[in-house]
Amino acid sequence: MGLSKKDFISIADFERSELEEILDLAIRQKKQHHEGTLERTHVGRVMACIFHKPSLRTRVSFEVAMHNLGGTSLYLTDKELGIGSREAPEDVARVLSRYVDAIMIRTFDNAIVEDLARFGTVPVINGLTDLLHPCQIMADLMTIQEHRGSLDDLTVAFVGDGNNVARSWVNASARFGFKFVLACPKGFGIADEFLSNAYGGRSDLYAEINEPAEAVKGADVVYTDVWASMGQEDE
Repeated sequence: MGLSKKDFISIADFERSELEEILDLAIRQKKQHHEGTLERTHVGRVMACIFHKPSLRTRVSFEVAMHNLGGTSLYLTDKELGIGSREAPEDVARVLSRYVDAIMIRTFDNAIVEDLARFGTVPVINGLTDLLHPCQIMADLMTIQEHRGSLDDLTVAFVGDGNNVARSWVNASARFGFKFVLACPKGFGIADEFLSNAYGGRSDLYAEINEPAEAVKGADVVYTDVWASMGQEDE
């Protein structure tokens, strides 16, 4: 349809220059929105927003953004779709691709997002999975850049477990080359395989410390999250 096929599933899928282009565009459009000069580039376009996990901020931010750009959004839950039970992900991807211009999904299993992207013909955006939360980190990087002016020589300290947010911070750290320090209890860090894939053997960009007070020393940004992610309260 109207949009080129470029999915946003993980920060790791992009080069630094591409991520910087996204951030610069977001900052520019935010300024235009406040000035009343934002161009309505998405008139006539529709985005399907799939929510297996409910969210206040994710839903509002995506729907308002699409509205401000002149487009329309559709709110869909598992009651309508039945992905994995009534409908296979590949069938959902093919059907939605005939009706909408983009798909945003907030779900549990990252494989569902990957399947939608693999079998669909429109861009797929990862609004959150148990593995990753890339849009959240892009929004946070935008805020840091606005207040700090640059992402160079940056140290981010995260107080919490090695969850989806922390893993996306690792991907951002690897792409932009800033240091990421995770403060978490023993046994709740990020898997070595994930770190190896992200950093490619570079060890100077990541540290895991069990004491929060020690972890935040020298940090430019201190970040935290809920102690139990949605759907994982019993762990």
